[in-house]
Amino acid sequence: MSEAIRFLHSLAQALSTLVLYSPGHPATRRSIDGAWQALGALLRVDEHPTFFFLGTAPVYSGRALHELRDWPYAKRLTEVGVQRLEFDTIVTEEGLAEFFNQLMIRLNSGPMSAEEGLALIPGIMYGSVAVETAVEEDVGEAEEYADTYVELNAELSDEIDAMGYVLDEGVRGVVARAEVEAVSRILGGFLEHHDAPQISWSNDFSRYPCMHPINTALLAMAGARAAGVDPAGRQRIGVVSLLHDIGMTRLRAGLGSQSWLSPDDRTLIESHPREGARLLLDHGGRGMELAAIVCYEHQLRPDGGGYPPRRFRPVPHWASRLVGTAAAFVALRAPRPYRPAWSLERAMGALEVGEGTVFDAEAAKLLLGVLRQS
Repeated sequence: MSEAIRFLHSLAQALSTLVLYSPGHPATRRSIDGAWQALGALLRVDEHPTFFFLGTAPVYSGRALHELRDWPYAKRLTEVGVQRLEFDTIVTEEGLAEFFNQLMIRLNSGPMSAEEGLALIPGIMYGSVAVETAVEEDVGEAEEYADTYVELNAELSDEIDAMGYVLDEGVRGVVARAEVEAVSRILGGFLEHHDAPQISWSNDFSRYPCMHPINTALLAMAGARAAGVDPAGRQRIGVVSLLHDIGMTRLRAGLGSQSWLSPDDRTLIESHPREGARLLLDHGGRGMELAAIVCYEHQLRPDGGGYPPRRFRPVPHWASRLVGTAAAFVALRAPRPYRPAWSLERAMGALEVGEGTVFDAEAAKLLLGVLRQS
């Protein structure tokens, strides 16, 4: 059953990527390749997998997949007449790519006729079905398989590469706003399926600057959702999270990964919130004001510590407090050249102990709730 669930996740990821990128884009090719790999794994355990999409949880092998009851494409596929999807072992990777092409046409243009849904591609059949009786969701079986769902350990190589580009542009004094907004939309899609997904940390420490903002955005967006922020607001939280450390690009390369900092190095590090805010205000264009505020405030502490130093101490913006707390937790969970990664329990304990002093109490409680739930 888990191979079927993995394939549907890869199907949704590929469709979401096709919405954002052109057919020839590397991200598109990788997402379709991921779906092909997932389909191959499914075909090795089921030579003729068949799915039904009836507007609720997808149905596979006669059972409603309760784990995917909120799968976003169930309703959309139903609406365009793709209520049945079958595969056979003769399917090819090229055939799957063509299927995605045709599916995107249907999603953009509307329902298909019955004739159009017949054996369009070798090894793939899809179309509408006549529903005469309701599919009974077996609650007992759902409970039996409840532990087959594993929280996403997200593999977002394209988004990591995109953040690398954003950081490279920051070094040049450019804000790659379109790329940041695209990554935020993709992360929002992952949050439709999972409570608090995170990228698997790499032992390549040079990738940390690209991975840290993505994990921070995922956690901060999950916190915003738990707080009742609407989807548009969550996307803004994603954007500001991805840009919260952009000021590091204005400093000496590698400074953030040094195992020891001199007093001069520390002073330089503490200038990055100010540098990031200046970059966003000067070169980010209209609508970057909140990102600049979060950049400037995310290192401030409720006990008056943190940086940059201020003469007056107004309460930081709610987004700054949320993103700053999420960023600190994410940093503790990451392996660094000078220390191993903290365990989940230890990092959560740090949030609890630091409530109201190191971390904003409201933000810490909110994120702890999200982490416990997930």
